Amino acid sequence: MSRNLSMAVMGFGGMGRHHARNFSQMEGVHFAGIVDPLLGARESAESHGYKAFASIEELLKSPLDGAVVSVPTAAHYAVAGELIDAGIAVLVEKPIASSIEQGLDLIVRSRRRGLPFMVGYVERFNPAVLAAQRLILDGLVGDPLQVITRRVGPVQPRVKDVNVIIDMGVHDIDIISFLLQKSVTLISAQGGMAKAPDRIDYASLTLDAEGIVANAITNWVTPVKIRDLSITGSAGYIQVDYLQQQTSFAPGRDFVVTESYEEILAQYAAGTLIEYPIVRQEPLLLQLEKFVDAVGGGDYPDPELALGSLRIALEATEMIARKLRISVA
Repeated sequence: MSRNLSMAVMGFGGMGRHHARNFSQMEGVHFAGIVDPLLGARESAESHGYKAFASIEELLKSPLDGAVVSVPTAAHYAVAGELIDAGIAVLVEKPIASSIEQGLDLIVRSRRRGLPFMVGYVERFNPAVLAAQRLILDGLVGDPLQVITRRVGPVQPRVKDVNVIIDMGVHDIDIISFLLQKSVTLISAQGGMAKAPDRIDYASLTLDAEGIVANAITNWVTPVKIRDLSITGSAGYIQVDYLQQQTSFAPGRDFVVTESYEEILAQYAAGTLIEYPIVRQEPLLLQLEKFVDAVGGGDYPDPELALGSLRIALEATEMIARKLRISVA
C-alpha cells in the first residue's frame, strides 16, 4: 500500500468520527484533520486531538491527497464536487449523491481529472461477506437461487434527510449484486411510515438478479439491531451475520422420499451448518486502506456500480409513495 499520503475527513458526525479514528491510527498516513461548519463538531474533533477546519478552502492551504466525504446525503454533491475540482481524490459515503444525475456528474468530473473516486459501501469489506463470496466463487452452493437480507433496527436520530431505503437498503441492494456478480432490477416494493412522520421507515423489496430471486427487508422499527443475509443454492446454503462477522455453510443433501414423518424429521436433523473460519477485522479500516491504496495508484471498485444501487432505491421509494398516495423523502 502506498503511504505518506495526506488524508482528511469532511464531517465529524457518527461515521466521520470512525473515519478520523482510523486515519489517525493508520501507519504512514498523515491525517490532516476534519472539516465541519459546526463549531461544536470542530470543538469535539479538537478534543480528540485532531485539527479542525471550518471550510475546505481553509483545509487546502496545506497539501492534501484524499478525503472522505461523511456529511448528510443532501450535501454529498456539493462537498465531493468541491474536492474533485481542487484535484483531491474522494471516497464519498453511500449513497453516492441525492440523484442519479448528481452521482454521474461526480464520476465524470473525477475521471476527467484522473482522480480515484470511491463510494463507501463498507459491507463489501466485511470479512463475513468476503467469506460468503469465496464459497460462491468456489461453487460450493451450486447455482444461487434465492437471497434474503435483513437490515433492521431502531430509528437512527442522526439520519434526517433520507428514508430507510436510501440510508440502509442501498447496502443490501449493493451486496446482492456484489456477491452474485449480477445486475439487479426492482420487481416490487412495499413499505410505509410506522414511526417517522415524514419518511418511509420500513420497506421490503423484491429484486431480480438476472433470474435469481432476492428479497431485501429493512426498517427503523425493529427494537433490536439485526444485519444478516442468507443464500440458498442448488448445492448448499450460506448464512451471514454482519455484526458478529460469522459465515456458516450447509452443504446440500439428497433426501430419500418417504411417507414416514419420523424418517423425514431424521433426515432434516442430519443437516449440518458449518461455521467458516474468519479473521475478524474492522470493515471500515479495510475500506480506507483500499482508498489509500487507490490514491497511491492502486485499483478500486467502479463507482458506476453505486449508481445502480441508488437507482433501485429511488425507484422503490417512488413505488411505495405511489401506493400510499403520499409524497415523502
